[in-house]
Amino acid sequence: MAVPDTDRFDIREYGAISDSDDPNTDAIQTALDECAETGGTVYVPAGTFRTGPLRIGDRTTLHLDPGATLTFVGDYDAFPTIESRWEGWNQHGFHPCLWVTDAENVEVSGRGTIDGNGQYWWQFYGADDDELPEGLRERLAEFNEKNDKADDVSSFTLRPPLFQISESENVTVSGVTLQNSPFWNTHVVYSENVTITDVNVLNPAEGAPNGDGIDIDSSRYVRISDAYINAGDDAICIKSGKNAEGRELGEPASQITVTNCTVEAGHGGVVIGSEMSGDVRDVAVTNCTFTDTDRGVRIKTQRDRGGVVEDLRFDNIVMRRIASPFTINGYYFTPLDSEPEPVDEGTPMVRNVTFSNITARNVETAGFFAGLPEQYFEGIEFDNVRIDATRPLDATDLDPAMASGYEQTHGLFCKSIADISFNDVRIRTADGPAMRFVDTESVTVDGLQVPDDQAAPIIDLENVDRTRIRGCAPDGESPFVRATRETETIELAGNFGDLADDVEIEAESDATLESF
Repeated sequence: MAVPDTDRFDIREYGAISDSDDPNTDAIQTALDECAETGGTVYVPAGTFRTGPLRIGDRTTLHLDPGATLTFVGDYDAFPTIESRWEGWNQHGFHPCLWVTDAENVEVSGRGTIDGNGQYWWQFYGADDDELPEGLRERLAEFNEKNDKADDVSSFTLRPPLFQISESENVTVSGVTLQNSPFWNTHVVYSENVTITDVNVLNPAEGAPNGDGIDIDSSRYVRISDAYINAGDDAICIKSGKNAEGRELGEPASQITVTNCTVEAGHGGVVIGSEMSGDVRDVAVTNCTFTDTDRGVRIKTQRDRGGVVEDLRFDNIVMRRIASPFTINGYYFTPLDSEPEPVDEGTPMVRNVTFSNITARNVETAGFFAGLPEQYFEGIEFDNVRIDATRPLDATDLDPAMASGYEQTHGLFCKSIADISFNDVRIRTADGPAMRFVDTESVTVDGLQVPDDQAAPIIDLENVDRTRIRGCAPDGESPFVRATRETETIELAGNFGDLADDVEIEAESDATLESF
C-alpha cells in the first residue's frame, strides 16, 4: 500500500542533492526530525547522498529505494562525542553513523545501501600518536579523560559503529545493505523486540579492524533471519557487558533467535562473548551455513568476566573450511594450564549447550572445550554431528581457541568440563586421538563412528572420573580407548564386538573397566 504524501518526507524536498560533494546532513536530519513528530516515512530515492551522522526518532521509517546510498563523510570533526557502549563498557566515543536511540516503532527498509566509509577510519588503526592528525589526537585525549577505563580498551576502539540501535523498542531492519563500518557494523544494545531480516552485512575480511557483522548486546527478544554476512571480525556476536561494570548493570542478552543466515568469512559464525558478564541465555541458532569463518560456533570468556552463558541450541548448520567448528574457551587470551583460583563473582560459567544436526567439513581441529579448573563448565551435548578434521593444521595461522599454552591438534580436545556427551557422532581426523579428554568428570559416547583407517587411540582419557561408551564398533586396531593418569571408571555397554579388548589402561591409572 502506498504511503500517503502527508506521511512521506522526501529528503530532496528538504534540500538533499545526490552525487554532491557537499554533505546533506542538515537536510536529511531535518526530514528525520519532522517525521519523528508525527510519524511516517523518510524517503531516500536512487542516488548517492553524502552525509554526516544521523539520528532516527520515534515512529519513523527510513526507506532507501533500490540504487539509493547513504554514505557517511570521512571527517572525525563531523561526529560529535556521545556516550554509549563500546566492547562491553559504557564510554564516550564518536557518534554512530546511523543511530536509533531512545526510540520506539522504527523501521529501516528498502533495497538501498548504508555505507560507513570505513576506509577513512581504518587508516588510523595501529598508527602512532604522532602520525595522527592533531585534531584526532585531541578527540582521543578527550575520550581517555572522560572514560578512565583501566584495561586494554583504547580510544581507537571508540570509532563510530555504522548502525546502532540503543535503548529502543520495536525496531525492524529489512532489505538494506550495511557495509564498510568504521567499527562494528550493526550494534543492538539495551534494546528490546528487534528484528533484522533479509539484510546484507558487508565488511572486508582484511583491513577492517573490529569489523563485526551484527552484535546483540544486553538486549532481548531479538530475531536475526535470512541475512548474508561477510565480516572482518565476528559475524554474529552476542554480548552483555564486561567484568564488574557488566555484572553491576546486570543486563543479559536473552531470547535471541538466528535462522536461515549465510556467513562467508569472519572470525566466527556465531560468537558468544567475550563480554558476557551480564549473562547470555536462551539462544537458538538454526538453518545456517558458515564458510571460511575461522571458527564456527564460538563461546569465549576468561576469569574476571563472571556471568553465566546458558541454554543455547545450535541446530541444522553446515560449516566448511574452518579452523575449529566448535570452541568453548574459558581462557580467552590467557594460559590454558593454570592453577585453580578461588571462585568468586568474577568466575564465569558456561552450561547447557547443545549441538545437533551439524556437518563440518575441511576443518583443522574437530573442537576445543575448556572450562576452568576451579569451575568446570557443564552440560555440553552433541547429537547427529559429522566432523571431517583433515585440513592441514598450517592451512591457516589460527589456533582453535586463542588460549595460550595449547598446541593445536586435529582431534577434539576437552578439559575441565563437568559432563559432555556425544550421540551418533561421526569424526575423522588426520591423526589420533580423535577425541581427548583431560580433567573431565563425565564423558558419554554413544554410537561414535570413525573411518577404518583412523589412527589409534580413538578416545584418549586423562584424569576422567567416569566414561560411558555404548554403541561403538572396534575395528581391531588397538587401542580404541586409552586411559592414563587417575582415570577412574570406564563403562562399556551395548558395543559391537568385545570392546574391552581394545581398552588400554596405562600403569599410572587405576581405572576400573566395567562391561555390561
